[in-house]
Amino acid sequence: MRYCHVLPLTGFLTVYLCSAVVAQVSTPADSLVRYLKTHNPADTAYIRVMDKVIYSQIYQKADYARADSMSRQMADIATRMGDWFGVVRAARNRATISLLTANYEQMLVHCKKTLDVAEQHNLPPVVVYGALSNLAAGYDKVGNDPMVLQTALKAIQLQERYNIRPRGPVAHRLVGGALVKMGKVQQAMPYYREAGVIFRENGDPRGIAIFENQLGDLYTDIKQPQQALPHFRESLKLAEQIKFELLQFDALDGLAVCLRMLNKPDEGLAYARRALQIAEKQQNKLATCTIFGTIADLYKAKKDYVSAESYLKKGLTLAEDNEFKDERKKLVQQMADLYGEQQKYQQAYTFQLQRNKLIDSATTVRTNAEVQRLIARYETDKKEARIQLLQKENQLKQKEAARASFRTNALLVGGLLLLLLGTAVSAWLLNRSKLRRLQEAQALRRQIAHDLHDEVGSTLSSISLLSGMTDKLLTENRPETAHRMVQKIYTDARQILEAMDEIIWTINPGNDSLQRIALRLQEYAQPLMESKAIRFSFEIDPMLEGLPISMEVRRNLYLIGKEAINNLIKYSQATAATVGFTYDQGQLRVLIEDNGQGFDPAQLSTRTGQQSMQERARAIGGTLTVRSAPGQGTTLELTAAA
Repeated sequence: MRYCHVLPLTGFLTVYLCSAVVAQVSTPADSLVRYLKTHNPADTAYIRVMDKVIYSQIYQKADYARADSMSRQMADIATRMGDWFGVVRAARNRATISLLTANYEQMLVHCKKTLDVAEQHNLPPVVVYGALSNLAAGYDKVGNDPMVLQTALKAIQLQERYNIRPRGPVAHRLVGGALVKMGKVQQAMPYYREAGVIFRENGDPRGIAIFENQLGDLYTDIKQPQQALPHFRESLKLAEQIKFELLQFDALDGLAVCLRMLNKPDEGLAYARRALQIAEKQQNKLATCTIFGTIADLYKAKKDYVSAESYLKKGLTLAEDNEFKDERKKLVQQMADLYGEQQKYQQAYTFQLQRNKLIDSATTVRTNAEVQRLIARYETDKKEARIQLLQKENQLKQKEAARASFRTNALLVGGLLLLLLGTAVSAWLLNRSKLRRLQEAQALRRQIAHDLHDEVGSTLSSISLLSGMTDKLLTENRPETAHRMVQKIYTDARQILEAMDEIIWTINPGNDSLQRIALRLQEYAQPLMESKAIRFSFEIDPMLEGLPISMEVRRNLYLIGKEAINNLIKYSQATAATVGFTYDQGQLRVLIEDNGQGFDPAQLSTRTGQQSMQERARAIGGTLTVRSAPGQGTTLELTAAA
């Protein structure tokens, strides 16, 4: 996701106390400073003036240190006077400063402070609504999407309950953004559309400009740069009209990113350079760091790797000096990708390790896979170089042996040549075997990652969301609904345990025999048959003991048997069933029979999964035959080479 510098600010500037912003724009900053110097902090008017001066320090002068110091003083004065509105404004200002300096954890602390003060001192619902919206923005910046949804939806409910006017668009925009990150784009669009309606309701050109930028980001995130371009251009036009330079920067950066995605790097560079001029004029180091990364990607698209590397190095230096953690992670990954594209795998591996140290545990799995890919490529290149060197050495030895043939008898020369040839062949076969094992290990890692993602990832996400909903239901005193949620969590957890057990069993080398597959299927089928009162017999050919089988064949064979047994249990209405494994002259034969109601094979239901079983049979070089007729039971026969 593209980093933006102004989107959450809508929450801090328009959700509550909007009139203060208008006053800040209309009153000269110098007059406000003179007021503070000539008056004592005796009433709320003094606090409001302080708030306006702090606004000027943040948005016009970018003097964040001075603004933070004044915000601390403002909070102390407001607390002594019991002006809780002033305390909320001070915490809001400090949250804004933390946002603009990329200190998102501290931003979240200040957002929580605004909500705590508003709720503890029973401030009007409009203030609580604004504090909730800002807190959701804080959760968004630290990447806690479940809390973004929970907090933003709570803000929307509060607005609807009290019919708060004017409405704020931030909560709707944040709900939409969180849903997009979860891959639920269609569910996100109504919230984005409602945010646009609210911006236009308020008649706020600044808010409309920000919203157009948000829509551009949405289409960029879902890889639709052509649809994003008009929104970024509209945002840029509006930002120029209201002289909002930081938003101009975001729009220009968005245009540059879209043009890079559309493979138009020269056009993108023109926008990126304009954005860099704004960042340097504003002395905004975070924005400068961001645009360095964008420019580097554009040069990379032009295959100008030297310029791309130069900008990435400048961006990394700036990120490290100013502790911009998110930008540093992004730039380090870009550096690894740049070296990887140039086939400089050792440098790419080094930067990927740096990236691995920077990211949190939620993304470690993805990066480890990338690191392993780089290691494999690097090690493969080294092995190929060693093979070439060994071949050259062998060639030299053969030439030396040929010269010696003129000085020794033919038998000795022949023996030496055979020895050298044997050495060369052995070395080549050894390295070829190592390479094959490396490729098999890579394939195994990919299969494990795929199984974990398919079998476990989605279920864990479901458990996480259900846990959050359960906590909310308990808070709302709805124990019956919460109990159903807990039961669902328990069921999902059992599914994960079963999926993990099957994955571990599949990759365990101790199970690489046909007999172990047969025993595994017997253990799976026995309790199911008993639960349906089906007389069950399982026959295993003693010849199967000790017969080796590859992991892929074992996996497909097991899944075919499991699917067939499940179909028998669900649909056959049988009273007796037999499963048999036999082996004869290199051929494995698996027979699954029942005396159930049968079916017409010409009218197969999509529930039987036979297409999947046929594909798995073909994958192991076997054939799957199904014989059945209504009232005559069903016979499934699988034959394959073993």
